[in-house]
Amino acid sequence: MMLSLGVGILAALFIGFLIEAIYSSPDHYDYCKRQFDYDNLPEPQVKNPELCNYIYDPPFRAKCVNEQGMIRQEYDANGCVVKETCDYCEKEFQAASEEYNKNLFYITAPIGLLMIILGLYLPVSLDAIAGGVLLGGILTMIQITMRIFGNLGKWPRVILLGLELILVIWIGIKKVYEGLIKKTKKK
Repeated sequence: MMLSLGVGILAALFIGFLIEAIYSSPDHYDYCKRQFDYDNLPEPQVKNPELCNYIYDPPFRAKCVNEQGMIRQEYDANGCVVKETCDYCEKEFQAASEEYNKNLFYITAPIGLLMIILGLYLPVSLDAIAGGVLLGGILTMIQITMRIFGNLGKWPRVILLGLELILVIWIGIKKVYEGLIKKTKKK
């Protein structure tokens, strides 16, 4: 039992870290470098408000916010706004992360399924290892489901969970049936 648990947990962790080592997730800094530029933060208050003459553009600002952008301002030495731009880095990072998670699902789910199948069909003499490989496959499927779950709509979530539930019930039925066969052969 403990061997199966250890093999299962370590197998799931191994698969997760192996895939991350080969196919790295998007790095927030690659998309939003400017957010971390702490050396060039603007002055908190305008030193001479009478020197400031920037005219804000409300339609530009509304468009930026509606398109999920972030308004960035550039300042002069007096702390006055001299320019505003719309930065879409967070939106671009989220899109890249969603694409990565989708691709990760297509890579990881088949590996989890193969582990489950392998765990079901390993010889009885390797029952503890087989149980661990089976558990590792199930944990791998749980991990990738949790990762992609937020990116799915209502019905794809229901369908995915339904398929996984059917898979786990099938595994349970198969294991119970194998146990019954083992008991009848011993008699």
